[in-house]
Amino acid sequence: MGKRLAEFVDGFVAPLLAGGDVAIGPPVRPADFHELLADVHTLRHIHSGQVLALRQARAQQLLADPGLPDPDGEELALWVGLYNVLALDHPERERVWARAVTWQRVEQAARYWLQLSHPGNFEAALVRHLSVGAFIDLVRHDQILSGPDGEQRFVGQEVPRRRLRWAVPGALSVRDELVPWWTSNHAPEAERLLHDVLWASPVTCLLRPRQAPPGWNPLTAAAFLHERAFARVVCHGWAASRSWIEIGGAVLGALLFTLTGRPTQEPAADLHPPDLRSTQAPRRRGSPAMAAPMAAPMAAPLALQATPIDAGPGDVAALVGALIHVHFLRVLEFGARLGVAPSSRDRPVQMFLALPLLLPALAPVLGTPLPVDPEAVHAGFDTQVQRRWIEYVEHLGELIPRTVVENLLATLVPRVVKATPA
Repeated sequence: MGKRLAEFVDGFVAPLLAGGDVAIGPPVRPADFHELLADVHTLRHIHSGQVLALRQARAQQLLADPGLPDPDGEELALWVGLYNVLALDHPERERVWARAVTWQRVEQAARYWLQLSHPGNFEAALVRHLSVGAFIDLVRHDQILSGPDGEQRFVGQEVPRRRLRWAVPGALSVRDELVPWWTSNHAPEAERLLHDVLWASPVTCLLRPRQAPPGWNPLTAAAFLHERAFARVVCHGWAASRSWIEIGGAVLGALLFTLTGRPTQEPAADLHPPDLRSTQAPRRRGSPAMAAPMAAPMAAPLALQATPIDAGPGDVAALVGALIHVHFLRVLEFGARLGVAPSSRDRPVQMFLALPLLLPALAPVLGTPLPVDPEAVHAGFDTQVQRRWIEYVEHLGELIPRTVVENLLATLVPRVVKATPA
């Protein structure tokens, strides 16, 4: 393995995947990338085999037995793109003399490398998520110096010792603060690249739909739901969130916009959605990351959107089935109770809540969460679940405006249930 690639792996890739302190230095230039690329075949050998182990360990947090391909040029490009996003956001970047055009070239190169990834199967897409998911979870370690004159934040850095050396004992104090990097303020160039980071990983967008970029097409990852183990992970992840209703609305709203080309945000009649009673799964804390000084956020232009795909009814059915299964998991595992809550006028949310009411029309393709024939339901536990599910669906029927159900019957159901040729 080349020395440069070994240093890049040890300083950035390995701690990114493992949750350590990532080392950010000068941006990677195209010439540097070609030098790294020449040695990419060595990533599965020598001590850098740690990358394979770290990828496998992180993937096993989702799936018991993930089959991951060896690192390739596209994955290396993704790592380099992510690295350059952080380099553009480095807190000491202002001390580096460089023309504005130089930073523009770094931004353009990072965008190119991020967009170079086009996973052709589930395993390749899962590999992209391992890095992008860890990148989104990065936290920045700040230190805040407090004194008689107020506070000063040292972004991603320790307070210089010279600031404390001659201070009167007890006059100054230092405290640590962990700041989620993704949601903090960024340099304009880094801010503009955040959408590109998300577009690079369709699995990440499916697992975290509320973070997906504008124009996200959930059908880009719908085929992955045919992997039963992964579909289970997605459904349980959505259902376990306190924001499960908003997640469902985000996915269904994006799906309907993709299918019809019409937005779903028009105001609708009031309804009382189910009360939210669950605990959110703990969020992984990644490694401290270097970031730019706190600046006013800047409106970021949209990144290039995902390549349009021609998804068939099977992919649409996989998404709709997953969303309905989230309802069932809420009833089965999280004890969802329908109670009085603030009324919602969010159209996608209402449509998501209406999905169980479409089961009579969707059952020929999707099936049903429980046997339709009461005699097929076993006594005891299954009977209780059946009763709770029936009560849940009936209550939804009282809450959801009929116009919402009729709209879905006209726009969504035909995309799943195709008419049988005569």
